[in-house]
Amino acid sequence: MKKSIKTLLGVFLATFSLGLGAITVPSITTQAKAQEATLIPGTYTVGEDVKAGRYTVSATSGSGNFFNHPKKSSGQDVNEILGTDDVSETPSVTATFKKGDQVEISGMTSAHFVPVTVRNKKNTTKLGTGYWTVGKDIKKGKYTVSAANGTSGNFFIHPKNPFGTEVNEILGTDTSSGEVPKINVKLKKGDQIVIAGMSSANFTKR
Repeated sequence: MKKSIKTLLGVFLATFSLGLGAITVPSITTQAKAQEATLIPGTYTVGEDVKAGRYTVSATSGSGNFFNHPKKSSGQDVNEILGTDDVSETPSVTATFKKGDQVEISGMTSAHFVPVTVRNKKNTTKLGTGYWTVGKDIKKGKYTVSAANGTSGNFFIHPKNPFGTEVNEILGTDTSSGEVPKINVKLKKGDQIVIAGMSSANFTKR
C-alpha cells in the first residue's frame, strides 16, 4: 500500500525534530540596522564604513561640508553645510543612506550619525533639513509652508503619483532674488519632501 502524502510529511517532520542531521536548513540573515557612528573628514562607503539606514547627521563642532552621493538614481542626494554659527549652515540633516552610497565629510572635526528610531506621522508643524515622507513624518493635508525665521533654502515635493504636482521653490524673504515667503501645498500620502539649505520649514494647516 502506498503511504499518503500526509503520512510522509509526518515522518519528515518527526525526523527533522529528532535532529538526525539528514537535512541542512540554511540560516536566515537579518539586515543590519543603523548604528550610531562618528566619522572624521574623508570619503566613506555605506555598508562598509557606516551601516545602511536612516540617520540624523550633525557636526560635532564647528562647521563643514557634508555630502551623500547615492549609488542609485532613486537614492537621497545630500549637499549641506553642517553647523550652527551662521544662517547659511544647517544644524543637522536627516536622510536614508543605502548600501553603496558614498558619504563625503570635509572642513569639520567630525560628523555624528544618530539612527532615526521614531517617526511622527501626526506632525503638522515643522520639518528640518533632509528627506521626509508624507504619512511617516508629517500628516497629509493642505498646508502653507514657510522658511524658518531669518533663513532661506530649497523646498521640494516629489509626488508618489507620477501624475502628481512637483514643487520646486526657494523659500525666504528676499523676493528680489527669486525667494518666496510662503507657498500653499497639498501633501498626499507617500509624497517625498526635501528641505535643503535652511534649518527647517514651518507648516501651517489650512
